Amino acid sequence: MHYEFLKRLDSYVPEHVQPVPAVPANLKDAIDAANLTEMWDMILTLDYSVSDPGDLTPEKRDEFLNVMSLLLKAFDR
Repeated sequence: MHYEFLKRLDSYVPEHVQPVPAVPANLKDAIDAANLTEMWDMILTLDYSVSDPGDLTPEKRDEFLNVMSLLLKAFDR
């Protein structure tokens, strides 16, 4: 276990509590600026069967955001 990471925690979070990170606004803005909004919606509805990333489990949400950031990098080149 990484004890350095634990030292930086401000408060104790029990293991059974799953924190839900917010959708990074800058990622969604970057997706919109790159004209990838349709791809964002398509991947959410076809692959994850939801319309909002907030409806995903934390693991699936991280996976989706990673996929979208990789697509953004690929289309940004």
